Amino acid sequence: MLGRLCEAQGIPFAYGSGRLEDRESLRDDIAAAQPSHVFNAAGATGRPNVDWCEFNKIETLRSNVIGALNIADVCWEKGLPLIFYSSACMYDYDSDHPLGSGIGFTEDEPHNFKGSFFSKTKGMVIIT
Repeated sequence: MLGRLCEAQGIPFAYGSGRLEDRESLRDDIAAAQPSHVFNAAGATGRPNVDWCEFNKIETLRSNVIGALNIADVCWEKGLPLIFYSSACMYDYDSDHPLGSGIGFTEDEPHNFKGSFFSKTKGMVIIT
């Protein structure tokens, strides 16, 4: 999706081919692409659905926690801005954000949904 948006706007981009768990492949991708920014929307979401993460916790941790920290660290080393996309599965309705109220969460509010292993791993690397 992000690639199509860049393409439509004439913005040059490249997809990485490395694995988030493999720091050297991340460094190689960045060296080859020479980006001005890095966008990370990768991670384990589960196939066919998020329940996969409940039964594959090691793989989910490696991708969503270790992998996210790897790409952040490699970008830090290279002085590259990193835009990290997470998940909508971070928030649950509460008394300040009742269902149907139209009151949304802001990025300054702490995430409050911890109902799945997937959400827990995504929350481990989100800084609010």
